[in-house]
Amino acid sequence: MFGDPELKEMWDESIAAVLKYIPEEINGRTWYGRVDMFTGERTSSVVTLWDAFMPALLAVSGHREEAASLQQTWDWLWRQNGLEPMIYDYAKDSILNPGYDLNPEIIESAWYLWELTGEQQYMEMIKGYFADLLEHCATEVAFTASKNVVTGEKRDYMTTYFLAETLKYLYLAFAEQDMYNLEKVVFSTEAHPYLKAALDPDRVRENLGF
Repeated sequence: MFGDPELKEMWDESIAAVLKYIPEEINGRTWYGRVDMFTGERTSSVVTLWDAFMPALLAVSGHREEAASLQQTWDWLWRQNGLEPMIYDYAKDSILNPGYDLNPEIIESAWYLWELTGEQQYMEMIKGYFADLLEHCATEVAFTASKNVVTGEKRDYMTTYFLAETLKYLYLAFAEQDMYNLEKVVFSTEAHPYLKAALDPDRVRENLGF
């Protein structure tokens, strides 16, 4: 976004360590759990649905193969119950928190992979997520979070970011393709667009202290 070489160097070193120590394959699926930041030793096999942003980050940074593998894993977890659980232990195949609060991360990742690869499988994922939201979370007045994705029990609660993020990524997925261009626009995690051409590199360096 800023074209700063120091940030690029930091990223290259960081992602190299991430890809070396964090991925773990269990039963043919790739998971990104937790490791000790000093030794790389694995400390936990617990993941949260917020971690589903990682395929998008990998895809945008050019690690398409790793992104595709991880997205398949998250898609598998979603499809077990039609929604993804809040917290899951992949080594024990155990749901630790069965709630789903209308989070966008898995949809965000599928959208980036769809935009960057054009592979139809990612659009089919997005369509499936939207269909499941309609089936399990829609009410007569709004959408509600799920108290338990296994039993289907609903909450009487809709998060504000469902409108600001989840529906926005769905909108981008189904919108006309010429509305935006990832070569020219950077989206924040909430899908707020930032036009690269509007950023003055010299002013950015001065304001951010690069």
